[in-house]
Amino acid sequence: MGIKQLLFLCFFAITSSLSAQSVTEHVVVKGNTLYSLSKQYGITVNALLEANPQIVGTTLSLEDVLIIPIPERKDAVLVNTADSVAIIQDTARSEAAFDMYKVRRGDTPEDLAQEWGFPNMASFYRLNPDARTNWKRGLRLVRPVNAIALFQATVDTVLTQPAPTSDTVLVIKSDSAITSLEILGILPFFHMDYINETALAKRSPVAMSLRMGMEFAASLHSDSSFSVNIEFIDSHNQRDSLKNALDSLNLEHYDLLLGPLYSKRVQQITDFGVAGKSVNLMSKSSAIEGLGVYNSVVSEENFYQMLRELINARDSLNTKSIPLIVTKGLSNKCKMFYDGFNNPNKRLLTNDDKWSSNEALVELDSALHYELIIYDNDPAFMLDVLRNLRSGSASYSLFATEYQLFNSGITNDNFTREAEVICAMSSYLSYQDPNTLSFVEAFRAHFGIEPNQYAIRGYDIADYHIQRLLYGCGPMRGILVGFDFTQDQQNRWVELRRFENFEWKLLR
Repeated sequence: MGIKQLLFLCFFAITSSLSAQSVTEHVVVKGNTLYSLSKQYGITVNALLEANPQIVGTTLSLEDVLIIPIPERKDAVLVNTADSVAIIQDTARSEAAFDMYKVRRGDTPEDLAQEWGFPNMASFYRLNPDARTNWKRGLRLVRPVNAIALFQATVDTVLTQPAPTSDTVLVIKSDSAITSLEILGILPFFHMDYINETALAKRSPVAMSLRMGMEFAASLHSDSSFSVNIEFIDSHNQRDSLKNALDSLNLEHYDLLLGPLYSKRVQQITDFGVAGKSVNLMSKSSAIEGLGVYNSVVSEENFYQMLRELINARDSLNTKSIPLIVTKGLSNKCKMFYDGFNNPNKRLLTNDDKWSSNEALVELDSALHYELIIYDNDPAFMLDVLRNLRSGSASYSLFATEYQLFNSGITNDNFTREAEVICAMSSYLSYQDPNTLSFVEAFRAHFGIEPNQYAIRGYDIADYHIQRLLYGCGPMRGILVGFDFTQDQQNRWVELRRFENFEWKLLR
């Protein structure tokens, strides 16, 4: 089985001055795409197309000979990104080198993958798709012979944690007879509303963008020997419409169900006995937790827990820092959260209906530094807390969640004036990241348009769960969304970012 994966050189970028161009030839083999070749040779897709005007669309034919323009680099400088990888610094100037290996008696895929330095079987099979379905003596394999070749071959399949738990590995992983993966997308397209321009038509673009991202992921995992087939139904976000659509299908035929989109329809999925292979895409409703579906949305408790861990660690280094928790009313969850802070001088400020307790923030001790968490998502309440703090003279750092700061009515100018803002988030898109730029280029080449955040989210979710089914993925960071299902079917990916120079810089 061949897998067309995005070869993102995600740990470094090379800036250089360009001189004359040389060229080389490349014979197309199974698994090659315009995008993977552009990454392999360090050029753009457009440069590849310009050098090979005979290419029609984005399809490559086996054994075609392509002209590869290679820009000569001089005075190259290695520029580390946030996730710099020291092990490749010595080989950053090298070209990837591969050779052919003929399978001998007694060889196994696992032994060769380990011998050649592959971190997992996913990367080995991606470079050698025939090894999955047609293993035999005499089979010719592609073998990386230097560090940069191995890095290019494995970078997008390296996981951040060890092997997955048993409940994330399905039978597809070990069944070499499997030649396809069947996916059903369940989205509220509101087709007729879109055509007739009704009030519900404004929801259609969200579903359409998600669909494009999912289709793009499926196409990158498909080739002549293995296919990821994805079809879609329109749920209309109505109980009867969804029931009628699902009743007409044999749900046992599908390996993965992506959707529905809204919480009530996600809950309805459990009536059909397919919760274990269904994915909640975007709903933040707490009612979804515990249903048995794969919940892509990280719960707010996970964000708060990560912020508390960071504050506890920082307080151990600074005796003048005090955790300050401000909330409207004291719920049991808030009380348990507050009790988890180690600092004996921690403070909890609760409010009445008029938020009158917030006025006490003006009088905070200016000799201390306060680690502030506002335990509420109401943007008006958050701004009232910040307004009172700004009226006083005490210094403070704001610790927040992505649900508080993004798509909540809080604009950037409301917190850019703060001395320090740290946000716990599960998704973040940076157009300064070479991974993002590479993805946008590939998406544009495939669809002819720029991907919006819904398309990228659809891609990330589909890509992760396809890999989970095929290889048993552990934690993984996509272009926009992070995934960690190592404990159960609840996503627990959280990363901490500090706001600096109008950008969210990764802390951990």
